[in-house]
Amino acid sequence: MIGFELQFGPFAVAQLRIIAEMQALMKTPHGPPPSSPDLRLFITNTLGNPFVEEEMLLQVGAIAKSRRDANAIKKSERITVVIGNPPYKVDAAGQGGWIEEGSKGRPSALDLWMPPAGWGVGRSAKHLKNLYVYFWRWATWKVFGSGHAAITGEPDSDREGLVCFITAAGFLNGPGFQKMREDLRRDCTDIWVIDCSPEGHQPDVPTRIFEDVQQPVCIVLAARTLGKDRTRAARLRFTSLPEGRREEKFGTLSRLALEGAGWAEGPTGWRDPFLPEHAGSWAAFVPVPELFQWFSPGVKTHRTWVIAPDTDSLGRRWDALQKETDAARKAQLFHPDRDRSLDKVVKVDLGPYRTRPVSIAGDKSSVIPPVRYAFRSFNRQWIVPDHRLLSQARSRLWDSHSSQQVYLTAIRAHAPSSGPALTFASDIPDNDHYHGRGGYAYPLWRDRAATQPNVSPEILAHLADTYAQPITAEDVMAYLAALMAHPAFTARFEADLVRPGLRVPLTAERALFTEAVALGREVIWLHCYGERFADPAEGRPKGPPKLPADKRPRIPEGGGIPGAPEPLPEMMDYDPARRRLTIGKGYVDNVTPEMWAYEVSGKQVLWHWFSYRRHDRSRPVIGDRRPPSPLDRIQPEHWLSSYTDDLIDLLNVLGRLIALEPRQAGLLSRICAARLLSPDDLREAGALPSAEEDETAAAVSGGG
Repeated sequence: MIGFELQFGPFAVAQLRIIAEMQALMKTPHGPPPSSPDLRLFITNTLGNPFVEEEMLLQVGAIAKSRRDANAIKKSERITVVIGNPPYKVDAAGQGGWIEEGSKGRPSALDLWMPPAGWGVGRSAKHLKNLYVYFWRWATWKVFGSGHAAITGEPDSDREGLVCFITAAGFLNGPGFQKMREDLRRDCTDIWVIDCSPEGHQPDVPTRIFEDVQQPVCIVLAARTLGKDRTRAARLRFTSLPEGRREEKFGTLSRLALEGAGWAEGPTGWRDPFLPEHAGSWAAFVPVPELFQWFSPGVKTHRTWVIAPDTDSLGRRWDALQKETDAARKAQLFHPDRDRSLDKVVKVDLGPYRTRPVSIAGDKSSVIPPVRYAFRSFNRQWIVPDHRLLSQARSRLWDSHSSQQVYLTAIRAHAPSSGPALTFASDIPDNDHYHGRGGYAYPLWRDRAATQPNVSPEILAHLADTYAQPITAEDVMAYLAALMAHPAFTARFEADLVRPGLRVPLTAERALFTEAVALGREVIWLHCYGERFADPAEGRPKGPPKLPADKRPRIPEGGGIPGAPEPLPEMMDYDPARRRLTIGKGYVDNVTPEMWAYEVSGKQVLWHWFSYRRHDRSRPVIGDRRPPSPLDRIQPEHWLSSYTDDLIDLLNVLGRLIALEPRQAGLLSRICAARLLSPDDLREAGALPSAEEDETAAAVSGGG
């Protein structure tokens, strides 16, 4: 057994505990135990270059010897098993040592996991620059000899062994990890994957394997036998621990056998996810991204002060920034990053919003008027449409935005856990619009004039032939809304959604498709607060939707949420017996328990909406993220009447959506029981071309 540790504290603890364990094991009833063998524990950077001596600064006594001895092991000793819990750190470029940098004239070990340009996922390869990935790469080189000849110039040899890590689970499905998954399939005979976080991201603390780790984690055991044929993919098996407390998960782990029951077979495609193979009816559904010609992440500002639930706060924040004369303080307020700084001149407009040809530091004008912004599902706010302030503005989204545009938003790297599987917005969406943790936006139109549908023309033509009637992009978007934007879809396909990636049952029956389109148009109208798909003749007037008079939320006389001089409220509560939503000293009546509980993949919509309008709007700083700009603290001192208007609109929308859910669930059941159009049939007919993922920055100064 060999142990590598970089930090002195953990090294000392490990050494003492192993000595105590060995002494206990070797204790005899007759006299002292025999001498313990030398411990092969080393203070070293596992990722350091094993082929060079350490820097002169480190050539001191026992530490230098420990590192030299560790290098000898890393360089020449055959290792059969590597076990560990590697550290997790995003944006760890430059911290991968020899694994990342390689040797002069040779590729680094990590280079061999970079996806080829032809795969079209190069923009996602940045996620390989994570500490846990560096350790995966080191272990596969040391145990399996993965890439050994290219890395070292030495001949390959047949090897056997295994690597068993508990790490972040992003590589199981992330597009940037495709070459990593391919190499593991080529290197290994068998791969077992144990999902330790079926609850998803940021689960309740008692359910976490590691209390402080919010990311989903997994255990992966990758094994190789002698004579492995690299042209045959490893057999992949997958299982999930039960949702619940960590003690229950540990109990399941203690009973788990590699050849026992409970394992699902995984796919054999070289680049496929390390997740269960699609099976049953789910495999006959159509992947949602393949219906569109392009999709994109939403706007990523990298500074939160440019977004607010009211326009006055944004103007005051801009004025405070412009009035600051101390350079260091002004930079702190602005919150610069690698893409945006006070002195940078940006030359790309945001659709109709002109970018001023001057830096922020040199701009003496007032703030660019804020526009409505789809911040989170059902939570509309305001943003300053100034490209100088938005690090990843997604110019293409702004260029195609119009009063007719609709955005479908959903997560891709993970699966929805509850509520609607996707949501819609009429305003430019945030990167985290769906439920606060990444995702993609699928626009209805490719251009601002709304003349170029984003639904692929091949699928529109095929559906028109199938149903013997013209089919529009709006019809397809409405169909998706009817089938997927409700909790019954997420609940029905919970087991299938273990493997992320949304699919839709596409009916072959004209009558069912027509029914779904009519229902879905109302759903989108509601999600967009009456700004899209309005049709007064069908009961969808332009403007905020309203429930029937007897079911509307109402503010009784004297019960309104007070403004000045009352301070902003801090708490919101709900009394189900009285159907009363209380905010500070005011309240709203006729609020149903279903409205109060409505959630999107674990995010309670009403509470999340209020959390951005309460007095304390601070968010915890997680990991190495920078604290927010002090400008964030500029906000109203009192509750605004516009907040009350937004709240009433939100409650009406939720109430009407809840009323539609039984119809949506029933329609979904009838469609699943009827004849479907399979993805194989559609591909054979040429109706499912691959969609283009757009994460690009504009190819000119300041684009993004």
